Amino acid sequence: FGMVYEGIAKDIIKGEPEVHVAVKTVNESASLRERIEFLNEASVMKSFSCHHVVRLIGVVSKGQPTLVIMGLMTHGDLKSYLRSLRPDAENNPGRPAPTLKEMIQMAAEISDGMAYLNAKKFVHRDLAARNCMVAEDYTVKIGDFGMTRDIYETDY
Repeated sequence: FGMVYEGIAKDIIKGEPEVHVAVKTVNESASLRERIEFLNEASVMKSFSCHHVVRLIGVVSKGQPTLVIMGLMTHGDLKSYLRSLRPDAENNPGRPAPTLKEMIQMAAEISDGMAYLNAKKFVHRDLAARNCMVAEDYTVKIGDFGMTRDIYETDY
């Protein structure tokens, strides 16, 4: 769809003078369908408030490109993060591979995020390590809501 940039948002959240954010954009060459899907992801995220779900901070729809602002997940997606911890990985940050206890903690965080989405009557439909994000404090959060649907949306 587009690019993701790292930035600092100032005075966007009450009580937090600065917040490190990820800013997603949609390519100017994107089709109307792709633009709608991009905005749909933000629309889905706006009602979520869970420590184990990536936080939507805001949307800038005035002007081009449209921007979706989310909490920054410093360590990227879980799949890439875990691969980087392999001893033979070229991009190994010098951290050891996660212990069994740490992996169980990650699984519990993913489960908590999914239970939250279930309670909100949403189905993610694309849960994978590539769609789970790792925060600065190594908390794992559910992300990528492009495929998420309200389980009741077809009932009306």
